[in-house]
Amino acid sequence: MKSLFYLVIFFIIAVAVTSCEKVIDVKTDTSPSQLVIEGNITNIRQQQTIKISRSVDYTNPNVYPAVRGALVNVKDNAGNSWNFTEETPGVYRSVNILGRPGRTYTLNVNVDNNVYTASSTMPAQVRADSITLTDITFGSRTRKLVAVHYTDPKGVPNYYRYILRINGRQTNRLYVYDDRLKDGNLSKNELYPDTEDDDERNELKSGDVAEVEMQNIDKNIFNYWFTLRQQSRGGPGGGTTPGNPPSNISNGALGYFSAHTYQAISITVP
Repeated sequence: MKSLFYLVIFFIIAVAVTSCEKVIDVKTDTSPSQLVIEGNITNIRQQQTIKISRSVDYTNPNVYPAVRGALVNVKDNAGNSWNFTEETPGVYRSVNILGRPGRTYTLNVNVDNNVYTASSTMPAQVRADSITLTDITFGSRTRKLVAVHYTDPKGVPNYYRYILRINGRQTNRLYVYDDRLKDGNLSKNELYPDTEDDDERNELKSGDVAEVEMQNIDKNIFNYWFTLRQQSRGGPGGGTTPGNPPSNISNGALGYFSAHTYQAISITVP
């Protein structure tokens, strides 16, 4: 009899719990579209490029609408001024410009009478002495990585960014470093492969050509790329909470404007 009593009580509780269930409609907030500017000035005499687009909501495909008809100008603190011309939708190019270390470059973008500005000072160039290959083991898997060797200037804060290309194809991983622990020393920055990327095109094999683009960037641009790296798989513990990295562009625009040095050096895998 007691067993029957407990069985009845259990049945009543189960019915009560299931009858309280309801469908919860989770509404995700959408964010307004923002202007996205990606601009670079380098110490290589060439056409410099500014790209302008608009952000899209994270639920939409990652197709960023190009912004057409913008007025784009760059000035330096030596009195030079260059207007940029829209060559293709959202892509603005200058005449040939030779950026010079030590100079500050100011970007001015006018879109629908809204003005966006940014400044970046091109650092002195620290050149790579060489690049080498090293074997590294992840669990039972051995892969090759590229290491960049250089001498860091003593007593001067330096910030480095690298872009790695394999057989002409740029890899996705972000590489940014500072010299807090290497100031004034012979230094080596190792460009670790993405252990979570199974794309065989990112595997260095015999005969492959690995090209490293070495940039000296200013502190604001370092903060931008470092934050972006922390939010990617390169961050500690797999990354941090996603958010917009700190832009050096005014008026709420996303992106960056970078005046940096450029050096490319390559190695062939034996």
